[in-house]
Amino acid sequence: MMQSRFLYLVVCFVLLLYGGRIFWQKTSFSPLKVMEVSYAHQRNLTGKGLIVAVLDEGFDASHGALKPQLSSYRYNTANQRNDVSETVVFSNGSFRFESHGTHVAGIIANVAPDAKIIPIKVQGFDGDQDFVKALQIASKSPAHIVNISLRLSHTGRKLSPNVYAALIKLAQSGKIIVIAAGNEGVSLMKNAYTASLVQLSHDPEMQERLILAGALSYKNGSESLAEFSNFPGNSSSGISQTYFITAPGEDILSTITGGYFGEKSGTSMAAPMVVGALCLLMQAFPESTPENVARLLLTSARKVSIDSLPVSLNTFGQGIVDLKAALDKGWNISRGALL
Repeated sequence: MMQSRFLYLVVCFVLLLYGGRIFWQKTSFSPLKVMEVSYAHQRNLTGKGLIVAVLDEGFDASHGALKPQLSSYRYNTANQRNDVSETVVFSNGSFRFESHGTHVAGIIANVAPDAKIIPIKVQGFDGDQDFVKALQIASKSPAHIVNISLRLSHTGRKLSPNVYAALIKLAQSGKIIVIAAGNEGVSLMKNAYTASLVQLSHDPEMQERLILAGALSYKNGSESLAEFSNFPGNSSSGISQTYFITAPGEDILSTITGGYFGEKSGTSMAAPMVVGALCLLMQAFPESTPENVARLLLTSARKVSIDSLPVSLNTFGQGIVDLKAALDKGWNISRGALL
């Protein structure tokens, strides 16, 4: 009797998990269609062999939809051990788990299902030094790409010299770095923190390996910059536009606490979309350098037009992630010579 009940529960759990994954994939179709992800998947590009380090507040490592992707290498800036569990926060009179990192990881897993994810939990107890620790861990890890969907400033102001230097070393270790552009709805150069990110992206020591991600709103077939998303804006010589790309970031369905799926919005959601796309490109062009893959993604981005009029680079930066255009361009180049 006990055995039959146990088997019944197992079957129900498997069906629930499978149904949840199918629901996730179907309802996530519009954002993935925007980026032409199916074009890559149909060509057997799934992120196989690629590793992503995700710096965030914590992860539900037991989530059924994430188990295949999460690496056994897990770090916590408090002790560098395997405890990457979600942070407990107090909100609206009760305690709950903060599923931000779980949601971010799920987006990467949906775009690049065979990529491995190294979760790095940033505790935040030691101010900016925690960010330095997390960046150092990522630098020493085997990751090819690093997703940063959190603000790397304890004060909310510009990057501290130590964090700035740690990001330089991270890029020089061979990683592509993708950072969420922020949700204040302002131009990058009018915010001290994001202005320092723009400065960093143009630092020669960065080797063109930093991408800033803005959030696209995609509803009923209409594309616009999400109201909350920061954007390049006007800047001298267009420096704020050069390394800025836009990806779906509003009402994105992904993994959340307890084996469930839920929607979140933010440039935090756009960044892992960009990361997933980079995984597919790196798999397609394994001989290419990190900066060339980043450049390929940026230069092939789809330009946006409304009523047949082009939208300024001040809004979308290089444009919207377009995997079909990036892959076709890369393959055309590689026919003559490697990227």
